[in-house]
Amino acid sequence: MAREFGELELGYLREVLASGHLGWYHEENSMTTRLERAFAEKTGVGYGIARNSAMTALAQAVSISGAGVGTEVICDPIVHFGAVAALYFNAVPRFADIKYGTYLMDPESVRANITDKTRALIVTNLWGLCAELDGIRSICDEHGIFMIEDCAHSVGSYWKGKHAGSYGDLGCFSFQQSKHIPTGDGCVMTTNRADLYDRLYNEWAFSGESPAFLTLNFRMNEMTAAVGLAQLQRVDGYLEEYNENLRTMNEAIADCAWLRNREVPADAVQSGYAWACLWEGDHHGLEHERFKQVVADLGLPLRFGFNQTPAYNYDIFKVSTAYGHPDCPVRCPFYKSDYRYQDGICPVAEDLIWRIVNAGIMQVPSDDVRERADLLRKAIRITEKG
Repeated sequence: MAREFGELELGYLREVLASGHLGWYHEENSMTTRLERAFAEKTGVGYGIARNSAMTALAQAVSISGAGVGTEVICDPIVHFGAVAALYFNAVPRFADIKYGTYLMDPESVRANITDKTRALIVTNLWGLCAELDGIRSICDEHGIFMIEDCAHSVGSYWKGKHAGSYGDLGCFSFQQSKHIPTGDGCVMTTNRADLYDRLYNEWAFSGESPAFLTLNFRMNEMTAAVGLAQLQRVDGYLEEYNENLRTMNEAIADCAWLRNREVPADAVQSGYAWACLWEGDHHGLEHERFKQVVADLGLPLRFGFNQTPAYNYDIFKVSTAYGHPDCPVRCPFYKSDYRYQDGICPVAEDLIWRIVNAGIMQVPSDDVRERADLLRKAIRITEKG
């Protein structure tokens, strides 16, 4: 389904223009307040907090988590955003491994990576599928760890009957143009904690006296909120088609022994975001490069790998290009640990990332997805013939 922007959005935007308040303001009938309340209701949480992007929201979450210089934030290694958020406040990202079937954070690896320096955890609900959020929540509660959910891909995603973003102390949903709810850029944070809601507004709103700790201005403006409120009313229609496209691509490889569909646990409800499977042709005498060439020859728009390597192998972490100084953060004098970024930290992720085969299924007409599924079946047949 193509994104729709029309009279509904224009109606809300006219309200904003008529009010004369284009910037953020926290009043009963402001667009940001209406969006926050509607999104909180959608996700089944107590509070929503409108922000200008999910990346800045992740940084805000770290800022009030207790993490900082000389402490650690547990992150997952497929995507780098949680780890980057930790760097903003000089905390050390420590990487927990993932599960092979789901590509999501492994609770047992979380437990193995907890140290006396652990202050926070950022779990990514990747490509519309929730991690084992109740298990991770229990571990965090046991050790007093602040839990943050990266829900950028997760509108309509559930774990054990609860929406993504309702398990963590804070959840961060992206409204960037390629996400389920597009506003150009934007975010709503979710929480069930009144104290965090109050703290985010009282410390981060820049509406009064100097804040009690280092703050940045990450507010959403009224124009963006107006578009978001309208798009929230359309998102179930988008998801219906995205979910159908996801099923179509999954069915295309259902009988293939060497392309492994992503595992969706019985406790999960996945929302259509990106389709992905794993190449296991090397276990069946097939050549990866041959399959990629067949796909290219057929004009099939598939992507191979994802970031190509775990996050900790990139210079921003391993060489500390974020700080321009080779001693930060893992060699910081305030960080007393021998933890270093090196191969073997997350062996499952290291084996899995290069195997990922993925494709976009959002904003792609269902007829086109069915054609791509047929081409994928053809690519499988050609590859098997050698």
